[in-house]
Amino acid sequence: MASKFVVSPMIQKIDLKPGETYEGIIYVANPKEATEDFYYKATVSPYSVTGEDYKADFKTMSDWSRITEWTEIKDAEGVLKPNETKKIHFKIEVPETAPGGGQYMSIGVTSNNPVSGGDGGKVQNVYEMASLVFATVEGDIRHEGKILNTEVPGFVSVGKPEVSARVTNNGNVHETATTILNVKNSIGGGQIYPKDGEDGSLESIIMPMSTRLLSRQIPDLPVLGAFEVTETVSFMGEEVSVTSVMILCPVWFIALVIGVIGSIIGMVFYGKHLRNKKFKKELHSEKTNAKIEP
Repeated sequence: MASKFVVSPMIQKIDLKPGETYEGIIYVANPKEATEDFYYKATVSPYSVTGEDYKADFKTMSDWSRITEWTEIKDAEGVLKPNETKKIHFKIEVPETAPGGGQYMSIGVTSNNPVSGGDGGKVQNVYEMASLVFATVEGDIRHEGKILNTEVPGFVSVGKPEVSARVTNNGNVHETATTILNVKNSIGGGQIYPKDGEDGSLESIIMPMSTRLLSRQIPDLPVLGAFEVTETVSFMGEEVSVTSVMILCPVWFIALVIGVIGSIIGMVFYGKHLRNKKFKKELHSEKTNAKIEP
Protein backbone atom coordinates (compact mmCIF):
# COMPACT_ATOMS: atom_id res chain seq x y z
CA MET A 1 0.00 0.00 0.00
CA ALA A 2 3.00 2.32 -0.42
CA SER A 3 1.58 4.41 -3.30
CA LYS A 4 -2.18 3.97 -3.12
CA PHE A 5 -4.28 7.02 -2.30
CA VAL A 6 -7.81 8.40 -2.57
CA VAL A 7 -9.12 11.58 -4.22
CA SER A 8 -12.62 12.91 -3.54
CA PRO A 9 -15.05 13.95 -4.78
CA MET A 10 -14.56 12.05 -8.02
CA ILE A 11 -17.16 14.26 -9.74
CA GLN A 12 -18.36 17.72 -8.78
CA LYS A 13 -20.90 19.91 -10.54
CA ILE A 14 -20.59 23.65 -10.03
CA ASP A 15 -22.36 26.79 -11.24
CA LEU A 16 -20.30 29.81 -12.33
CA LYS A 17 -21.07 33.41 -13.29
CA PRO A 18 -19.02 35.59 -15.65
CA GLY A 19 -16.74 37.89 -13.67
CA GLU A 20 -16.93 35.92 -10.41
CA THR A 21 -14.25 34.10 -8.44
CA TYR A 22 -15.10 30.57 -7.38
CA GLU A 23 -13.12 28.71 -4.73
CA GLY A 24 -13.34 24.94 -4.43
CA ILE A 25 -11.76 22.02 -2.59
CA ILE A 26 -10.79 18.44 -3.31
CA TYR A 27 -9.50 15.97 -0.73
CA VAL A 28 -6.48 13.71 -0.96
CA ALA A 29 -6.09 10.87 1.54
CA ASN A 30 -3.21 8.53 2.30
CA PRO A 31 -4.94 5.45 3.79
CA LYS A 32 -4.08 4.13 7.21
CA GLU A 33 -2.90 0.88 5.64
CA ALA A 34 -0.12 2.78 3.83
CA THR A 35 3.45 1.96 4.81
CA GLU A 36 5.06 5.15 3.48
CA ASP A 37 4.50 8.87 3.32
CA PHE A 38 2.70 9.94 0.16
CA TYR A 39 4.19 12.73 -1.93
CA TYR A 40 1.63 14.19 -4.30
CA LYS A 41 1.31 16.76 -7.07
CA ALA A 42 -1.96 18.26 -8.35
CA THR A 43 -2.43 19.62 -11.87
CA VAL A 44 -5.26 20.90 -14.04
CA SER A 45 -6.00 19.45 -17.46
CA PRO A 46 -8.86 19.63 -19.98
CA TYR A 47 -11.50 16.93 -19.91
CA SER A 48 -13.52 15.67 -22.86
CA VAL A 49 -14.74 12.39 -24.30
CA THR A 50 -14.46 10.64 -27.66
CA GLY A 51 -16.77 8.12 -29.29
CA GLU A 52 -20.12 6.84 -28.11
CA ASP A 53 -18.33 4.75 -25.47
CA TYR A 54 -17.04 8.00 -23.93
CA LYS A 55 -13.32 7.30 -23.82
CA ALA A 56 -11.78 9.99 -21.61
CA ASP A 57 -9.46 12.59 -23.16
CA PHE A 58 -7.31 14.66 -20.79
CA LYS A 59 -5.16 16.36 -23.42
CA THR A 60 -7.29 18.01 -26.10
CA MET A 61 -8.11 21.67 -25.51
CA SER A 62 -11.40 23.03 -26.86
CA ASP A 63 -13.96 25.76 -26.23
CA TRP A 64 -15.46 23.39 -23.63
CA SER A 65 -12.25 23.35 -21.56
CA ARG A 66 -11.30 27.04 -21.30
CA ILE A 67 -11.91 26.66 -17.59
CA THR A 68 -8.40 25.20 -17.30
CA GLU A 69 -7.03 28.63 -18.24
CA TRP A 70 -9.08 30.24 -15.50
CA THR A 71 -8.06 27.83 -12.71
CA GLU A 72 -5.21 28.01 -10.21
CA ILE A 73 -4.35 25.34 -7.63
CA LYS A 74 -2.99 26.44 -4.25
CA ASP A 75 -0.33 24.28 -2.58
CA ALA A 76 -0.25 21.93 -5.55
CA GLU A 77 2.49 19.76 -4.02
CA GLY A 78 2.77 18.19 -0.59
CA VAL A 79 3.22 15.09 1.51
CA LEU A 80 0.77 13.01 3.53
CA LYS A 81 1.60 10.58 6.29
CA PRO A 82 -0.36 7.31 6.54
CA ASN A 83 -3.97 7.90 7.65
CA GLU A 84 -3.73 11.61 6.85
CA THR A 85 -6.08 13.68 4.65
CA LYS A 86 -5.42 17.10 3.17
CA LYS A 87 -7.54 19.69 1.38
CA ILE A 88 -6.32 20.98 -1.97
CA HIS A 89 -7.81 24.39 -2.73
CA PHE A 90 -8.40 25.62 -6.25
CA LYS A 91 -9.60 29.00 -7.51
CA ILE A 92 -11.47 29.77 -10.73
CA GLU A 93 -11.34 33.35 -12.05
CA VAL A 94 -14.22 33.45 -14.52
CA PRO A 95 -13.73 36.14 -17.22
CA GLU A 96 -16.46 38.71 -17.83
CA THR A 97 -16.56 37.47 -21.41
CA ALA A 98 -16.98 33.79 -20.51
CA PRO A 99 -19.64 32.24 -22.77
CA GLY A 100 -22.66 30.57 -21.25
CA GLY A 101 -22.70 26.79 -21.26
CA GLY A 102 -20.60 23.89 -20.08
CA GLN A 103 -16.92 23.93 -19.10
CA TYR A 104 -14.99 20.79 -18.15
CA MET A 105 -11.66 20.01 -16.52
CA SER A 106 -9.82 17.41 -14.51
CA ILE A 107 -7.91 18.12 -11.31
CA GLY A 108 -5.45 15.25 -11.42
CA VAL A 109 -3.37 14.08 -8.48
CA THR A 110 -0.25 12.00 -9.10
CA SER A 111 2.18 10.31 -6.76
CA ASN A 112 5.32 12.44 -6.67
CA ASN A 113 7.77 10.43 -4.59
CA PRO A 114 11.23 12.07 -4.60
CA VAL A 115 12.95 8.78 -5.43
CA SER A 116 14.93 8.03 -8.57
CA GLY A 117 16.93 5.09 -9.85
CA GLY A 118 20.00 7.19 -10.67
CA ASP A 119 21.31 7.38 -7.10
CA GLY A 120 20.77 3.73 -6.32
CA GLY A 121 17.30 4.27 -4.94
CA LYS A 122 14.20 2.24 -5.84
CA VAL A 123 12.12 3.55 -8.74
CA GLN A 124 8.49 4.08 -7.68
CA ASN A 125 5.41 3.41 -9.79
CA VAL A 126 3.42 6.55 -10.55
CA TYR A 127 -0.31 6.46 -9.78
CA GLU A 128 -2.89 9.05 -10.79
CA MET A 129 -6.46 9.82 -9.80
CA ALA A 130 -8.66 12.74 -10.71
CA SER A 131 -11.59 14.85 -9.61
CA LEU A 132 -13.69 15.80 -12.63
CA VAL A 133 -15.28 19.25 -12.65
CA PHE A 134 -18.51 19.80 -14.63
CA ALA A 135 -19.18 23.55 -14.61
CA THR A 136 -22.16 25.47 -15.97
CA VAL A 137 -21.46 29.12 -16.80
CA GLU A 138 -24.48 31.38 -16.55
CA GLY A 139 -25.62 32.87 -19.84
CA ASP A 140 -27.03 31.56 -23.09
CA ILE A 141 -27.83 27.95 -22.13
CA ARG A 142 -29.29 25.60 -24.77
CA HIS A 143 -30.95 22.37 -23.67
CA GLU A 144 -31.42 20.18 -26.74
CA GLY A 145 -31.35 16.40 -26.98
CA LYS A 146 -33.33 13.20 -27.34
CA ILE A 147 -33.37 9.44 -26.84
CA LEU A 148 -32.32 7.72 -30.06
CA ASN A 149 -33.10 4.09 -29.20
CA THR A 150 -33.28 1.45 -26.48
CA GLU A 151 -32.48 -2.25 -26.78
CA VAL A 152 -33.24 -5.32 -24.68
CA PRO A 153 -31.87 -8.45 -26.40
CA GLY A 154 -34.27 -11.38 -26.79
CA PHE A 155 -31.64 -14.15 -26.78
CA VAL A 156 -28.22 -14.25 -25.10
CA SER A 157 -25.83 -17.19 -25.43
CA VAL A 158 -22.41 -15.57 -24.97
CA GLY A 159 -21.19 -13.04 -22.39
CA LYS A 160 -23.04 -11.27 -19.62
CA PRO A 161 -26.56 -10.05 -20.49
CA GLU A 162 -26.94 -6.30 -20.82
CA VAL A 163 -29.37 -3.67 -22.02
CA SER A 164 -28.45 -0.51 -23.87
CA ALA A 165 -29.71 2.86 -25.00
CA ARG A 166 -28.35 5.74 -27.08
CA VAL A 167 -29.01 9.38 -26.26
CA THR A 168 -27.76 12.52 -27.97
CA ASN A 169 -27.12 15.96 -26.49
CA ASN A 170 -27.20 18.79 -29.04
CA GLY A 171 -27.10 21.56 -26.46
CA ASN A 172 -24.17 23.50 -25.01
CA VAL A 173 -24.20 22.09 -21.49
CA HIS A 174 -24.05 18.63 -19.91
CA GLU A 175 -27.29 16.82 -19.12
CA THR A 176 -28.25 13.75 -17.06
CA ALA A 177 -29.83 10.57 -18.42
CA THR A 178 -31.43 8.01 -16.11
CA THR A 179 -31.90 4.32 -16.85
CA ILE A 180 -34.09 2.08 -14.69
CA LEU A 181 -33.97 -1.71 -14.82
CA ASN A 182 -36.66 -4.12 -13.69
CA VAL A 183 -36.20 -7.87 -14.11
CA LYS A 184 -38.67 -10.64 -13.28
CA ASN A 185 -38.64 -14.38 -13.76
CA SER A 186 -40.93 -15.20 -16.69
CA ILE A 187 -41.92 -18.46 -14.98
CA GLY A 188 -43.70 -17.50 -11.77
CA GLY A 189 -43.05 -13.77 -12.05
CA GLY A 190 -40.69 -13.53 -9.09
CA GLN A 191 -38.74 -10.27 -8.76
CA ILE A 192 -35.03 -10.64 -9.53
CA TYR A 193 -33.81 -7.04 -9.80
CA PRO A 194 -33.99 -4.69 -8.05
CA LYS A 195 -34.44 -6.52 -4.78
CA ASP A 196 -36.02 -4.98 -1.70
CA GLY A 197 -33.98 -2.00 -0.57
CA GLU A 198 -32.11 -1.70 -3.88
CA ASP A 199 -32.38 1.10 -6.42
CA GLY A 200 -32.59 -0.03 -10.02
CA SER A 201 -31.80 3.43 -11.42
CA LEU A 202 -28.49 4.68 -12.78
CA GLU A 203 -27.61 8.27 -13.74
CA SER A 204 -25.16 9.10 -16.53
CA ILE A 205 -23.75 12.46 -17.59
CA ILE A 206 -24.19 13.33 -21.26
CA MET A 207 -21.64 15.83 -22.54
CA PRO A 208 -22.71 18.63 -24.92
CA MET A 209 -22.67 17.97 -28.66
CA SER A 210 -22.21 14.23 -28.21
CA THR A 211 -24.00 10.90 -28.44
CA ARG A 212 -23.53 8.34 -25.68
CA LEU A 213 -24.13 4.60 -25.62
CA LEU A 214 -25.53 3.67 -22.21
CA SER A 215 -24.89 -0.02 -21.50
CA ARG A 216 -25.88 -1.79 -18.30
CA GLN A 217 -25.16 -5.36 -17.32
CA ILE A 218 -28.09 -7.11 -15.67
CA PRO A 219 -27.08 -8.40 -12.23
CA ASP A 220 -28.23 -11.46 -10.28
CA LEU A 221 -29.31 -13.56 -13.27
CA PRO A 222 -28.73 -17.33 -13.40
CA VAL A 223 -26.99 -18.72 -16.47
CA LEU A 224 -30.12 -20.32 -17.88
CA GLY A 225 -33.76 -19.23 -18.02
CA ALA A 226 -36.35 -16.82 -19.39
CA PHE A 227 -36.79 -13.36 -17.87
CA GLU A 228 -39.03 -10.35 -18.36
CA VAL A 229 -36.74 -7.32 -18.65
CA THR A 230 -37.97 -3.72 -18.62
CA GLU A 231 -35.62 -0.84 -19.40
CA THR A 232 -36.86 2.72 -18.87
CA VAL A 233 -34.78 5.67 -20.09
CA SER A 234 -35.46 9.26 -19.05
CA PHE A 235 -33.67 12.18 -20.70
CA MET A 236 -34.57 15.86 -20.90
CA GLY A 237 -38.26 15.36 -20.17
CA GLU A 238 -38.62 12.37 -22.51
CA GLU A 239 -39.21 8.83 -21.24
CA VAL A 240 -39.03 5.60 -23.24
CA SER A 241 -39.77 2.18 -21.79
CA VAL A 242 -39.31 -1.19 -23.48
CA THR A 243 -40.14 -4.65 -22.14
CA SER A 244 -38.93 -7.91 -23.65
CA VAL A 245 -38.57 -11.56 -22.71
CA MET A 246 -34.85 -12.35 -22.55
CA ILE A 247 -33.80 -15.98 -22.90
CA LEU A 248 -30.42 -16.96 -21.50
CA CYS A 249 -29.03 -20.12 -23.04
CA PRO A 250 -25.24 -20.54 -22.82
CA VAL A 251 -23.28 -22.15 -25.63
CA TRP A 252 -22.40 -25.20 -23.52
CA PHE A 253 -26.10 -25.89 -22.96
CA ILE A 254 -26.84 -25.52 -26.67
CA ALA A 255 -23.98 -27.93 -27.42
CA LEU A 256 -25.34 -30.33 -24.79
CA VAL A 257 -28.85 -30.22 -26.29
CA ILE A 258 -27.46 -30.73 -29.79
CA GLY A 259 -25.39 -33.63 -28.48
CA VAL A 260 -28.39 -35.24 -26.79
CA ILE A 261 -30.58 -34.77 -29.88
CA GLY A 262 -27.78 -36.14 -32.04
CA SER A 263 -27.46 -39.16 -29.75
CA ILE A 264 -31.21 -39.80 -29.87
CA ILE A 265 -31.25 -39.54 -33.66
CA GLY A 266 -28.24 -41.84 -33.83
CA MET A 267 -29.91 -44.37 -31.57
CA VAL A 268 -33.09 -44.24 -33.67
CA PHE A 269 -31.16 -44.86 -36.91
CA TYR A 270 -29.05 -47.54 -35.25
CA GLY A 271 -32.22 -49.27 -33.95
CA LYS A 272 -33.73 -49.04 -37.42
CA HIS A 273 -30.54 -50.51 -38.85
CA LEU A 274 -30.70 -53.43 -36.40
CA ARG A 275 -34.35 -54.07 -37.24
CA ASN A 276 -33.62 -54.03 -40.96
CA LYS A 277 -30.69 -56.35 -40.44
CA LYS A 278 -32.84 -58.72 -38.38
CA PHE A 279 -35.61 -58.58 -40.97
CA LYS A 280 -33.20 -59.39 -43.81
CA LYS A 281 -31.73 -62.24 -41.79
CA GLU A 282 -35.16 -63.70 -41.07
CA LEU A 283 -36.15 -63.32 -44.74
CA HIS A 284 -32.99 -65.04 -45.85
CA SER A 285 -33.60 -67.84 -43.35
CA GLU A 286 -37.16 -68.36 -44.65
CA LYS A 287 -35.93 -68.55 -48.24
CA THR A 288 -33.22 -71.05 -47.29
CA ASN A 289 -35.68 -73.25 -45.43
CA ALA A 290 -38.05 -73.16 -48.39
CA LYS A 291 -35.34 -74.46 -50.75
CA ILE A 292 -34.44 -77.52 -48.61
CA GLU A 293 -38.02 -78.74 -48.07
CA PRO A 294 -38.82 -82.10 -49.97
